[in-house]
Amino acid sequence: MAVGTAIAVGAGIAGKARAAVGPAVPAVEVLPGLFIYPRDAWGANLPPVGPIEAETAQFLLVHHTASSNAYSSAAGLIQATYAFHTSAAKGWSDVCYEFFIGRDGDVWEGRAGALTGPVVADATGGSQGFAQLICLLGDFTSQLPTAAALASLVNVLAWLSDRYAIDIGDAATTSFISRGSQRWPAGTPVTTNTIAGHRDMSYTECPGNALYPLLPEIRARAVAQREVWKPILKPARRLGVVTL
Repeated sequence: MAVGTAIAVGAGIAGKARAAVGPAVPAVEVLPGLFIYPRDAWGANLPPVGPIEAETAQFLLVHHTASSNAYSSAAGLIQATYAFHTSAAKGWSDVCYEFFIGRDGDVWEGRAGALTGPVVADATGGSQGFAQLICLLGDFTSQLPTAAALASLVNVLAWLSDRYAIDIGDAATTSFISRGSQRWPAGTPVTTNTIAGHRDMSYTECPGNALYPLLPEIRARAVAQREVWKPILKPARRLGVVTL
């Protein structure tokens, strides 16, 4: 998803959004080493503008915002993304991504309800459905994410995959009937890795030419992290209210 131009489009709205956000909300410890800022930490006064529906999560989709890596505030960049995604240019109910990851390894709940359970996402190029979207803040076309951001990406993928009983081994795939994207028109059978990149679902450069080749390594690291957490992981659930 290319948000580079989106920041400029939503700049005026985002300025108002930053002023509207209330006191900082502390991050929630989901698992040892994985802390997530709830949506209120960046959008306490920026509610969804439309309904957010529950999703059947079958795979996890990695994105980048394609915006500057030199942003001054992760919360401010997420607010600008919200401003663009809910504007007439996109017309979505909320930010399209379930989770954001910043360069310092900070993790943020994006789309409302994502910390509670799987919710339907939107995406540039159309949403084929059945995915939860994890988006790194920045542009990874020619630059790699920081080690801290990659570590948090691995942790989020490990947590979500266990939560929704998704097999994430390197050869693991899932199949479904697309709800519609410009790569996979509605009704098309799709088979994909259970940890995939946005370009696997839409015609896009996302999540960047530098990041995309790392997906096999990221899958392996996420599998290893699940093993580390295995003694304390709660039973996975696919739908409905899910406790942290």
